[in-house]
Amino acid sequence: MIEKKISKFESKERIEELNPKDTLINAGFKDKMVLCDIGAGTGVFSFPASKISTGDIYAIDISDGMIELLRNRVKEHNAKNIVVKKVEKDLLPVESNICDMAIMVTVLHEVDNKDSMISEIKRILKGYGKFMVIEFHERKTPMGPPVEHRISESCVEKLFNDNGFKTISKFLLGENFYSIVFEIEK
Repeated sequence: MIEKKISKFESKERIEELNPKDTLINAGFKDKMVLCDIGAGTGVFSFPASKISTGDIYAIDISDGMIELLRNRVKEHNAKNIVVKKVEKDLLPVESNICDMAIMVTVLHEVDNKDSMISEIKRILKGYGKFMVIEFHERKTPMGPPVEHRISESCVEKLFNDNGFKTISKFLLGENFYSIVFEIEK
């Protein structure tokens, strides 16, 4: 099961399209920043983030299998600044006001209580913190969940704008994904 997820999350096409390192840099992530990768999965974004910044990279996930995989990969890569933590219920296992940036890559459409998740994201971010969401376009694309499980760009933007975030940039990542970067409104 985990091997199947690895091949799905880390297919050549998906990695090329997501382009984790350049996407993080494009969103404003840089050295010394602390990042929380919410729903880190196999670490597709966590490991590139750990090479960009010497700050802590929190790779968090709800799946026991993914947590075990991440812990093994951290050892294999000798990634000393990646901190792997398990998500319990709706609470992010990260201290308040500690992250410069949080990211959620193809996870938001899976979250049941989005308002609670947004509150948690705000809690872990510093006052000027940024949040980047990457989701599948709300149309049939070569990869991704069924269209009815997707969340539109306008819906994501409204959801975060209505909950104390302002949109600072939007960009497309190939034919499958869009990205929106927000910051906490002052």
